Order: sequence, then structure tokens, then C-alpha cells
Amino acid sequence: MRARRSLAIVLGTVLACAGVPRAASPGSPPPGSAKKQAHPVEEAVARTAETAAREAQEFALGAHSLGGKVLQGLINIMTAASPGKTRVYLPAMASDPDSGTTMGFLPVFLFVDKAETIRHILAPSVTYNRYFGVNSTMRYYWYPRPRAQFFTIGSYAEETNQRFTLRYEDPAFHFDRLYFKFDYSFWRDGSYRFFGFGPSSDLGRQSNYTLKDHSIELKTGVNFLERCRLTFGQRWRSAKIVDGPITSLPRISDFFPLPPGTNRRLKTFAQRLSLSYDSRDLPQAPVEGYFADVFGESAGHAGGQVDYRRYGLEARGFHPLRANQFVTGWRFLYEGETGGESVPFYERSLLGGKDSLRGFGVGRFIDNYKTAFSLEERIRLYTLKAFNVNIEFELTPYYETGAVFHERDSFRFTDLHDVVGVGFRSVVRPNVVGLIDLAYGEDGSALYVGIDYPF
Repeated sequence: MRARRSLAIVLGTVLACAGVPRAASPGSPPPGSAKKQAHPVEEAVARTAETAAREAQEFALGAHSLGGKVLQGLINIMTAASPGKTRVYLPAMASDPDSGTTMGFLPVFLFVDKAETIRHILAPSVTYNRYFGVNSTMRYYWYPRPRAQFFTIGSYAEETNQRFTLRYEDPAFHFDRLYFKFDYSFWRDGSYRFFGFGPSSDLGRQSNYTLKDHSIELKTGVNFLERCRLTFGQRWRSAKIVDGPITSLPRISDFFPLPPGTNRRLKTFAQRLSLSYDSRDLPQAPVEGYFADVFGESAGHAGGQVDYRRYGLEARGFHPLRANQFVTGWRFLYEGETGGESVPFYERSLLGGKDSLRGFGVGRFIDNYKTAFSLEERIRLYTLKAFNVNIEFELTPYYETGAVFHERDSFRFTDLHDVVGVGFRSVVRPNVVGLIDLAYGEDGSALYVGIDYPF
């Protein structure tokens, strides 16, 4: 069953032109009974390679339509199987307004044990980007027990960009009552842009910068009342902003006035307490239900050079119609921070990117407060059955609006920035979504390619 899902993931992602999943931090599983929570990758992998190959042949016999033959051809090209191991060969593609187009190649190796369960995944890749040159990456997953995951990634580019991440997460240890997560990350990314503060920051003033970032995060939580979780987290961060490598743009050190946090390494030590409620049927690809999270965060009291208080809330809802052919999804965000003008800009409220205001680049708008609203209609156009799983193809028109503001009472409706767009998604439930999101806002058009719903 799990190997079938692995191949379906490949098929769905390629058909959506969504390329290769970035090794981003996976979202925390929903609170509640952990026995009802499927780990995103655990549910997507396992079973013998011989079975996967046999199912591919069976699917080929039933592929009478032109579309079926094309799909089977893709599968034959992209997969290979041998006892105890399955190999999947993927194109590595990505595109965003800041770093532009990235293309390359990524083979994925799945290793199973005697019980026909995948215990290890190895996924190296080589990509090329015009700003950062050739980028070599190695990813490794290990599943020591059900629902627990160890993950690490190392990445090195010819120009500027580097990354190393080490993460362990277990949402259901000690009789499914507790949650635990540890994350260490090192980043150096030169694709970022800074436009100034406030809802009216000028596109023509953009400057390029590199973020050098070390962080450690530790979270522990208690699951209760089936749908709820209380989580306490601590985050240590050491970050510095320097001029970026994109010479066609002005340097951030020439921006006036100089943004706080530039050319100076600052340490942040923050504590966060959050209370969550989750009635969604699925955490990654929900069809119905609600999610709500309220949090408070404080930095500076227990050390560090950055001092602020942050609070916020998020709410999401999903409403299906006509046997789930139409799913209306919405999200509301509000976040505020009280820390003064000395707080580095990368620790303030940000809007823009593939998860908020998709018509703009990452961090296009920055200030002390933010609010945003998203509405999209996920329309199932076609369902393809392959390897005993359903791959659903969706068309998703959407609308988003949001604004940043400096004081709690300074929000104005005229500061809202609107985005309209359409998404093309391939979905393998319970947890895999390949997407292309086309968006248009005041700065022009933007294209995001990747995995997972924006909310």
C-alpha cells in the first residue's frame, strides 16, 4: 500500500508540474488522538519493490485511453524496482519571484525492511539557478517507529546558498499523550528582497540581501480532549543580514535608513505558548472541518539581544459540496508585536510568498502587525485511479487580501493589498499535494511551484 502511494506521489507531482518537494519543515500534526493521525511520509511509503513493479504492469494492461498510455509511459521512465529497494527519478523544478527558475534532477531511493516497511529514504539532487549556480543537496529520512521521523538535509550552492537541517519529531509518545519536536537549522540564502516598512513600501526601492541564520527549536505538548493540544516551545536564533549576490539590484547596506538587524549578528531567545483546536478530517489535504490556533510569544526575558512580545491567532475552515467535488476553503490571520523600532526586520510580521498574498514575493510587506484573509474554491475536475490510490486533479480560483500596519489601531481598509489567481493541483490524499499557483497583484504576476496547499 505504501509503495503504491509513493509511485502515486511521483505521478501526481509531475502531472501538476510541481517538481520536487523542498525539504521544508513539515507542519505539526493536528492535535487530538494520535492514533487517528497519519504521518505524512509514513502513510506514503512501504511494500515490496516487486509488488510495485507488478502493479505498474497491471495498470499498463488497463490503460486503453491516450491519457492512460501517457501516464504509464511516465511511470516506466521514472521508476525502477529491485528486491528491497525502489528508485524513482524526478525532475527538480521550482520557480518564485525572488530566486527565479530552478531546474535539475532528483533520484529518490526507498529502502524497505523484512516486514516490507520503508525505514530509510535517500534523495540527492543537483539543480541549477542563474543567480546561485549549481546546487548539490542530500536528503535523508529515517523512521525508527510508527509516526516518528528523523530527517536531515545538507545543501551547498556555488554562490551563497547553503543549508543544514537536523530534525526529530514524534507527535504521539508516552501512550499518545505527548508531543515532541527538536529542530536545528543553519541557513544562508541570498534570494531575499527588502522594500521598506509599512503597507505602502515602494517596489522601486527593493534591495537584495543574504540571510545568515542559525536556529534551534524545542517543542513539547500535551494532547487532550481528542482535538486539542497545548504546546510550549523555546526557540534560539542567531541571525545576520548582509548584502546579497544579485548585482542587478541595490544592496541592502545602501538602503536609507538602514533596516535594524543589518550588518550585525543578533541573538533571539523566545518562548511560545499555544493552544490549538483541530476538527479537520486530514491535516495536509483537508476536505472538511476547522482549525484554530491562539499563541503568545515572548523574547528577551530569558536572554538574547532581541526583546519583543508577540501574539496572534489563525483560523481555517473547509466546507464540501456535491460529494466533495467542490470544497470552499478560507483562512484568517492576525498577528501583532510590541517591541519597538530596534527589533530586526526579519523578526517582525511579514506578508508575501506562497503561503500568504501569493501575488507578491516572500516578505514583500513588513511591519509590527499584520492581518490577512484567503478564500479559494477547490474544484475537482478529474480523478485518476493508479496503484489502487486516487489522484485528484483540481482547478482552484482564489482571492486573497492582507495588510501590515505599525500600530494596533492604525489598520485601514485602504491599505489592503488584493491578489487574484488560479491554482492547478494534483492531490493524493491523505497528505500529498502538487501545485502550480498563478497570481496577480499590484506588483504584477507571480508563479509558485511546489507541494502542499497554502493553507
